[in-house]
Amino acid sequence: MSKGSRIFTKNINGLLSLIYPRPCLICQSELPENQNHFCFLCLENLHFTDFEKYKESTSADELFWGRVKIQHVYSCLFFEKGNSTQQILHTIKYKEGKDLGVYMGELIGKRIKDNENYKSIDALIPIPLHSKKGFVRGYNQSMVIAQGLSNILEIPIINAVKRKNHHESQTKKNRFERWDNVKSVFAADQDKLKGYKHVAIVDDVLTTGSTLESAARSIKNVKPDQDISLLTVAIAK
Repeated sequence: MSKGSRIFTKNINGLLSLIYPRPCLICQSELPENQNHFCFLCLENLHFTDFEKYKESTSADELFWGRVKIQHVYSCLFFEKGNSTQQILHTIKYKEGKDLGVYMGELIGKRIKDNENYKSIDALIPIPLHSKKGFVRGYNQSMVIAQGLSNILEIPIINAVKRKNHHESQTKKNRFERWDNVKSVFAADQDKLKGYKHVAIVDDVLTTGSTLESAARSIKNVKPDQDISLLTVAIAK
């Protein structure tokens, strides 16, 4: 892009921001031209887990102990009912939040890019959305998060896990009901896993871990020696 084109684009964006001011998702204050989704203060005050700084296992890692072998688990934010993370997740999932999903994926990517635990990841696998939900929502929130991660980590997205059938919503189920609801819902494609040593399954939120465990097990069923990590925007606190 030429210097003149950049100046023109900047002026147009500035004019549009005057006509259609962009509010911060959290506090609704008007965003400056070079800021997306969150104002500086709200971005600083997001409920970061700081898991990328841990030398020992985190609560996210421990959630899968004795269930399925996972290399590492990373969640960027803590989720509690009523906190800002809930608003972020709700926007990504229910309010046409594709751009926010990509932004959060990029945020995760920036926080883990130089972490030794995640440097060997060579492919991303978004949790697949059932076609009925995809039709209603228009996109898969896990896919757009994976797109953001891919932008930063510069690794491919592979659709190596498919959903076999529709299942009921997980929202109001306890841990055992969630696991029973999803234990056989996924199937992995062995051919699409060929050539990849360490894959990361991507989802929006980690609660009981049932969905992610089921997806990981489907991969282990066809490729037992596959290294698997899990990446999510948030973890329930």
